[in-house]
Amino acid sequence: MANMRGDNEQQQQSPPRHFLLMDNPSKTTHLGTLLRCAAAFRAHQVLIVGHDKFNAQGSFGSHLYLDIVAFPSWDCVVEYLKCGANEDEAHHDMGTDALDAASETHQKPTTESSKKSEIPIVGIAGAYGGDEDVFSSVGVTVYEDVDTGYATLSTRDAKSEEKKREALPNKSYPIHTRPFSSDVCFLLSKDKRGLPISHARVCDSFVHVPQICFDADDSDEDAQLNKLERIPRIIQSTLLETATIYSIVLHHFTAWANFSERNFAENQKFIKDVKSDMRRRLCRRYGENHSTTKMKNAEDDMQENDELILDQTGRVFASDY
Repeated sequence: MANMRGDNEQQQQSPPRHFLLMDNPSKTTHLGTLLRCAAAFRAHQVLIVGHDKFNAQGSFGSHLYLDIVAFPSWDCVVEYLKCGANEDEAHHDMGTDALDAASETHQKPTTESSKKSEIPIVGIAGAYGGDEDVFSSVGVTVYEDVDTGYATLSTRDAKSEEKKREALPNKSYPIHTRPFSSDVCFLLSKDKRGLPISHARVCDSFVHVPQICFDADDSDEDAQLNKLERIPRIIQSTLLETATIYSIVLHHFTAWANFSERNFAENQKFIKDVKSDMRRRLCRRYGENHSTTKMKNAEDDMQENDELILDQTGRVFASDY
C-alpha cells in the first residue's frame, strides 16, 4: 500500500483531495454535524457504506454542497479508492460477480491496477492522552481489542502480560506531525470507542489527536512512583467529541495541503461553494450514472410541486369553512 510517511513537501498544482468514509448502518444515522465539518473543509467526496438515507439534522443545508456516495459494501468502497476514486475503472476491475459477492466479506480486494493513483485509507483513531509516546513522531502501535471489538492504541492494562492483543501492521501518528503525501480518505467512526476491528483492518495508516493525560489518579500506586519508574499510560480521552476530532484532523491536512482559507459572510458563517446541480436527494448510490440521478431529481421536483399545489389547494378549501 501507499507509504504515508512522506516528507511535508507542499503541492504545487491543485491541492490533494481528502475524502470522508463512514459506516451508515441505519437510515436514521445522524451525520449532520460531520457533514457540516466536511463541507467547511471542502471534502472532495463523502463515502458512506450501507443505507443511502441518513439523518442530516445539524448540517444546516451544507450536505447539499457535498458529493455524497452510498456504497453497498466495504469491498466496493475499498476498490473504488484503490482505483483513485475512478468509478468506471472500479466497476471494471471488480466485475459483476465481485460486486454481487462484495457484501459477504470484509477482506480487501486484490488488484494490480491503478497502483499509482491509489488513495490510502487513514483511520482516525480518536483522541488519546498520555506521556511522550502519544506525541512522538515515531508513532504508536495499534492493537485489536477482541474484548470490546475495537482498535485501540494500547492495552487497557499496561502491567498485565495475560491480556496480550494482536497488533495491527500500521501505526498511528499524532496529527500534528501531518504524515501525508497524497490524496487521503479519512475513515471515521461515530462511536467514541473508536474504529471497529473490521474497519481498522482496511486502513493503510492511522492518525490520532494527542492530549496531555488528565485521567491519571494520584491515589493510584503507579502515580506514587517516581516519574522515571512510572509505567507509561495511553488512555483514550472522552474530552473531545467526534466532530471536534475530525475538524482538528482536517485543519492539519488542509494546512499541509495549502488549501485556500475560507471567506466569511457578515453573519460570521463561511461562504459555501457553488451548490451541486447533480442531485437534490441526500446522496447518490454507487454505480448510479448522472443521467439517472438527474431524472430522479426531476421526479422529486415534480412530486414536491404536486405536494405544494395540494397543500395550497387544501388551505383555500379550508378558508371557505
